[in-house]
Amino acid sequence: MHASALSRRVAGAVAASAAALGLGLLWLTGRRPVAIAVVRCPIHGIAYDAELEICPDCVKVDGAIGSGTLAPTEKGGGR
Repeated sequence: MHASALSRRVAGAVAASAAALGLGLLWLTGRRPVAIAVVRCPIHGIAYDAELEICPDCVKVDGAIGSGTLAPTEKGGGR
């Protein structure tokens, strides 16, 4: 192996190591994703994303009833 080929290999190894170190540092200092707010349905007991605003099972039950709105769960809660 010639000295120029050896120096190219060493330079390549150094460049790869520097790139890996740079990517590792970017990964460590990068932004972490924000935790998703989770809510538990008091009726079904399942956890769901708070952005949904309603339990997926409640939507299924409401869709099966076909009323378009959820029925009141307490006595005297509706009109």
